Amino acid sequence: MANTLAVFTLGCRVNQYESRLMEDRARKLGFDIVEKDAPADFAVINSCALTVLAEAKTRQCARIFARKNPGGKIAITGCLAQTARDALLKLSNVKWIVGNPLKAQCPQIIKANPDPQEPLVFDAPAESPETAALCGNSPLTDRANLKIQDGCDNACSYCIIPRARGKPESRGFAEIVSDAENLVGRGVREIILTGINIAKFSSKDGTIADLADRICAIPELLRLRLGSMEPPAPELDALLERAADPSHKLCQHFHISAQSLSDGVLAAMRRKYRAADFLEMLEKIRASSPRIAVGTDIICGHPHESRADFETTRERLLNSGMAYAHVFTFSPRPMTPAAAMPQIDPAERKARSDLLRQDAKTLAQNFAEKTSAEPVEVLLENETAPGVYLARTDNYIKTKVEVGAGGMKNRLAIVELKRGAAARLVKLL
Repeated sequence: MANTLAVFTLGCRVNQYESRLMEDRARKLGFDIVEKDAPADFAVINSCALTVLAEAKTRQCARIFARKNPGGKIAITGCLAQTARDALLKLSNVKWIVGNPLKAQCPQIIKANPDPQEPLVFDAPAESPETAALCGNSPLTDRANLKIQDGCDNACSYCIIPRARGKPESRGFAEIVSDAENLVGRGVREIILTGINIAKFSSKDGTIADLADRICAIPELLRLRLGSMEPPAPELDALLERAADPSHKLCQHFHISAQSLSDGVLAAMRRKYRAADFLEMLEKIRASSPRIAVGTDIICGHPHESRADFETTRERLLNSGMAYAHVFTFSPRPMTPAAAMPQIDPAERKARSDLLRQDAKTLAQNFAEKTSAEPVEVLLENETAPGVYLARTDNYIKTKVEVGAGGMKNRLAIVELKRGAAARLVKLL
């Protein structure tokens, strides 16, 4: 059997983890995983359905693969396979549609049905996602995402992901820790705990703080980082205690998704909190340690966002002391309530987003200057030029460091940060 397979990943950190899981399983079944621009007999496209643009990228990915590999066969899985199956079946070379709950089985499905005469659909209720552990041993050196949770039941007015991912489901400690040990054994030195909504993580084995303790006990791991969460975060106090402890590997960095800081917009979005709840969380974090970075997501131009709502969000964001903000322009997602609402003019949406992105740059500059007066520890990442590395502090400030030697990736170093320039190396650890 022809056995070269390429895996294409679109969308979120959870998809990135799940693609690695599929690659591990494929190698175990005898597939040769190839780079995305290399000729391949098969492709698995791990799709995203968050926005109309994400849908278009999935279709484009399938068309490009089919054009470059006329005899290649395509399996599409992920959120778009869950929400737009019939449209995907019309694409050339698509032979398998695999729903999210059966995503991890994509390699087995291809191996068992390598040349179907008609496209095959494999699906299961989205409320029962399959969980599976990593099983590979291929070397890894980049930061790695580790899924601890799947699904969401918040039903925000602009979001289709609950329909694609189902209700919240958490993985057990044993499976998560096994994955963490697998990643560290393959060379990973920083792990990001991720999920569709990790604030909904729930396990009979303990809390997310207890899980952090278990993973941080892995000797070779240098850093543990949390992915995005949403208010309310019931374990915030316990997590702050660990992040503020210099002996703990949990990074001083929280990403808490706000989406808006106007109560009227939050209500229209069907978010489960008020702006005051978010800002109170921020104050609690600041009181724990001024070095802890807090980042957020903001959507500009929701149908219910008046100009006054936007200015309220903007003022609160600028006064928040946050480390950074990811700003998104609202895009109506078909099959969501917000798509049926009267829309704000696209040019106005863009103008608001542009203003807020400038504010976000100011936030990032202010936070970096405020927290980096003293030498700081960074983890060296990819080498961008001979002896020059991308690097990141534990509180998520990005920089470059000239080390002067190769082979230093995943080493810790002490540096002095310089605004607008590479950091100065103090010493390697």
